[in-house]
Amino acid sequence: MSDPIFFTPPQVARELWGDFSYKEKNTIYRYLRHDVFKPLEESTGYKILKDGNRYLIPGGLVKAIKEQAG
Repeated sequence: MSDPIFFTPPQVARELWGDFSYKEKNTIYRYLRHDVFKPLEESTGYKILKDGNRYLIPGGLVKAIKEQAG
């Protein structure tokens, strides 16, 4: 199975921390609201899409976040 093109915040939490609970979900949403990923968006060229209250995070950006986290 190939990697998804876009991830939802719960999927990003699973990718980064291997878990999805209330704490991880809120952490991702807090990062999105406070533009924590903005520098990575600008350096990689992948943009986070927001449709109303839904976020779609590009797979390339998730990969860059994982690489930066080590």
